[in-house]
Amino acid sequence: MICADAWTHNDYGRELRRLVTQQFALRVYVDMYGLDAFENDVGAYPSITLIERGLAGDVRVGTPASTDAAELSALVVALTDDAGAAVTVPAPPMGDAPWLLRSDDRQGVVRELEARLPSLEQAACRVGIGVATGADSVFVAPYDELPVEDNRKLPLAVSKDVSDGRVTWHGLGVVNPWADEGGLVDLHQFPHLAAYLGQYRDRLVARHTAKAAPSSRWYKTIDRITPALTWQPKLLVPDIRGDGDAIAYDDGHLYPHHNLYYITSDTWDLRALQALLRSGMARLFVDAYAVRIGGGYLRFQAQYLRRIRIPMWRNVDSDIKNDLVRAGVSGDMVPTSLLERACGLDAGRLAFMKGWQ
Repeated sequence: MICADAWTHNDYGRELRRLVTQQFALRVYVDMYGLDAFENDVGAYPSITLIERGLAGDVRVGTPASTDAAELSALVVALTDDAGAAVTVPAPPMGDAPWLLRSDDRQGVVRELEARLPSLEQAACRVGIGVATGADSVFVAPYDELPVEDNRKLPLAVSKDVSDGRVTWHGLGVVNPWADEGGLVDLHQFPHLAAYLGQYRDRLVARHTAKAAPSSRWYKTIDRITPALTWQPKLLVPDIRGDGDAIAYDDGHLYPHHNLYYITSDTWDLRALQALLRSGMARLFVDAYAVRIGGGYLRFQAQYLRRIRIPMWRNVDSDIKNDLVRAGVSGDMVPTSLLERACGLDAGRLAFMKGWQ
């Protein structure tokens, strides 16, 4: 099959991955990311998969550097040569998990860490996404200019506020129509909120999210807003980045917008976690599982962030903890030798990260 490569990683490919690993065997995979393989410009990159009935075994993989006919012909010979000339990787595991089909050192490290360390959420860190309003032109505006009651708006963090590991708030706010105890607030109790939203009622009623109950829930946001998250320390992770060094620490002043993911924890020191993730661990796992988009950018989405492996905080040596915290506060990148010690890796296993820092 010649198909866009996203199904081997993304959530929507789960059922197909399960079908292939349970009933078939993946024999060959050719990754053509970044190559103009078609006569016309397309919005995705292809992969070539050879799938057969039979018992699963090692997968022959190829990553051509160009579409030159001679190079591709040589690759075909290597992939079909029973003498073992092709590069191989272990067969994808049974089930619907994303596939690791590259043969480089990075994916070997990912497999090793997955075998020994808990995932981010298993290590008592929570991953979430900021609020989607369904009408940003109504709900999002400069905080000081929103003409609603003070307890009906929150300072909002957006992607442009997060850069180089730091948060610089540009002054936006979000209107909060949700009651703390659940459900929407009674507009009769908030006349300023009612007057502000009322002038946009026709626009808000027309949204898909409001059509189920247009007379009573027309002013809801798509996602419920939980104000307590604003005051909770958290890491903010921009969705689209070329690397992971933008991950920033908010000490509890901003509510995240839907173009930001956030990480909270009651056990890990978030400054230490910021340093660990910014220095290569986030990029390592996101690059392994995410499909790169145009320009080589990665999407640091929740589904990929949850695959990151880290040690339990209580199992990290105290001197390593102190070094990680200091790096998080100062904004310095953590040397690969410290990452190796924190994750229990042999010296030199993360040498490839030195070019990332």
